[in-house]
Amino acid sequence: MKIIEIEWCSPEYQSALELRHDVLREPLGLKLTAEELDGEHAQLHFGAFDNDELVATIVARPQSSGIVQFRQMAVRSDRQRCGVGSELLKSCETRLRELGFSEAFLHAREACVPFYEKLGYQPVGDEFELISLKHQKMSKSLA
Repeated sequence: MKIIEIEWCSPEYQSALELRHDVLREPLGLKLTAEELDGEHAQLHFGAFDNDELVATIVARPQSSGIVQFRQMAVRSDRQRCGVGSELLKSCETRLRELGFSEAFLHAREACVPFYEKLGYQPVGDEFELISLKHQKMSKSLA
């Protein structure tokens, strides 16, 4: 498996959008909106590829100095629970550390909280609803 940074508006970015839609939005009867995609040109996009096929993707949105938000992590359904998501997230954390980020946070769907806890993320605050699902803010030091 190869993990790379994906260039915005590249063919790989289009594949990542399709994967995000298929895994995260379509099951809820939703589509990625222009509002949700606004500003993605200034965000970091990563993908895990197996034999040149995208199997997982994640977006990193820089916040204030040293803080980054992970969002829209999607792993192809036939590759879930195989370590692909963990490997992708760890690789992204390493890259973001190299870029000077010291803390990462994300909004985990309730069902995914145990996955992120295994990777060192800690719950912050109370659960909240987002796109009709319960979510938990989670944070991790990258230092």
